[in-house]
Amino acid sequence: MFRPPPDHGAARRVAIAIVGAGVAGCATALALQMAGLEGVVVLDRGAEQAFRIGESIPAFALGLLKRLGAYERTAALRPLESSGSTSLWGKDEPGYNDAMFDPDGAGWHLDRAAFDAALRDEVRARGIPVLPAGRLKDIRRSHAGGFRLAFEAGQTIETALLVDASGVGAAALRRLRIARNPVDELMVRYVVLALEPAAVTAARTVLEAVSYGWWYATRIPGDRMVAMLATDRDVLADTGLSLRTAASLRRAFEATRLVGPAIAAARPTGIVSVGGASAPSAILSGVAGPDWIAVGDAAWSCDPLTAQGITKALMDGLAAGAAIAGRQRGDAGAFPAYQAEAFARFTANLRLRAALYTAETRWSDKPFWRARRLPGAL
Repeated sequence: MFRPPPDHGAARRVAIAIVGAGVAGCATALALQMAGLEGVVVLDRGAEQAFRIGESIPAFALGLLKRLGAYERTAALRPLESSGSTSLWGKDEPGYNDAMFDPDGAGWHLDRAAFDAALRDEVRARGIPVLPAGRLKDIRRSHAGGFRLAFEAGQTIETALLVDASGVGAAALRRLRIARNPVDELMVRYVVLALEPAAVTAARTVLEAVSYGWWYATRIPGDRMVAMLATDRDVLADTGLSLRTAASLRRAFEATRLVGPAIAAARPTGIVSVGGASAPSAILSGVAGPDWIAVGDAAWSCDPLTAQGITKALMDGLAAGAAIAGRQRGDAGAFPAYQAEAFARFTANLRLRAALYTAETRWSDKPFWRARRLPGAL
């Protein structure tokens, strides 16, 4: 049973500490609350970016939000309904995927920062504390069992069970020397564009392979559009494109066949922001132990081409909640089953990734595409 450790002074004692207040952390907290577990606290690093990569979810994910009881609050954000996608991938003619032919229906295009904030609000509304904690500074085994966590904002937490939902850095478990096994790491550059409020643009994702990587563009709430390039750092250096400024990103996407015209049709009026990030495909050596469990990107992360990030985080939260509840009931196999399922899902994601990259053969001799055909890359 996960019970708060004995009192040792200034530390706050909890049964379950969730490090990270993003989608995976919030989904785990909501799943635990629905399972009737108490003594849960969510530690929020804060310092949220004004814009986050991850702007759309399929209709399947809406069902996950309903299972978590978070659908109404997130729907109130008025996300844009997706009409589907158009791609230039593997051939010179566009391909179309229309939501009207999807048996699950249409998905959403999101304001990601607002979506994450709504999930935190839902967690608070269920009576689960979400504490502004800042960066995790230290973690060590507690004399009473479990862990003692120290945070930048001054909190000290003693917990019987640790949930690492801190993202690709796995802030807690990396300190416990749980190794991360990388498969690939893309470099992402993006630009957020303001659109004319009167512009009528379908909320549609546009995807295009180019010789040095791939682009996508999509409309998001607030009369904005995001265009993102995924490539390799060394490939970008060889192309001579810096892509660190709005002007350089604009020149690059304007040279594309599909993404550039889609952006022009949306009538952009200016640049909102420019940014970048790394996007690794990787998995921890273990995603669950006797008194810890990893969820979301902390457990395993996937190539953005597979478009599974938010859906995966919601699924992880539900699965972790069920596993923790199972352990509470005395099911010794709950955590091993969670880990086996995570490993299987990561393997399936790698197969999907391989199928997508090998479908593009027009630039098979170019460094970016050649790297994704090397042994071990797929």
